[in-house]
Amino acid sequence: MGTDRRPGAARSVISLGHLLVGGVALSFAGTMVVAGREPSAELGAVFVGLGLSLALAATLFTCAAVVGLLRLREGRGGLLSLVLSIVELALGAALAVALAVAVQGYGAFEPWRSPLLVPSGVLVALGLAGLRVELVARRPETG
Repeated sequence: MGTDRRPGAARSVISLGHLLVGGVALSFAGTMVVAGREPSAELGAVFVGLGLSLALAATLFTCAAVVGLLRLREGRGGLLSLVLSIVELALGAALAVALAVAVQGYGAFEPWRSPLLVPSGVLVALGLAGLRVELVARRPETG
């Protein structure tokens, strides 16, 4: 059907995407911690606590992405990328739900006004692409 059964390049791009998501999450967590430590921060303790929790989760995700990328270069792996894709898809879906709730408060249907639009779209797209690549790679050869 014209589809290439060698997902090597696609797996590399997906693995780099996982690494990018982890890096962005670490940056966002750092921003939350710094913003929470400002003397004028009204919700300082909340931002610092959430930022540190996010930093821990983002560090674990980024380390898993690095391990997945190294395994991919060795010619093995794929299960870790599948798990990371599922996590990205779940987080993207959660952000999409938050986007839908936020849009209801605008009074008019204007989802482009929400800062959640791009991150939720990227996470869902990367999660679906990673799932597709890994599931196609695992499909047994027929014919």
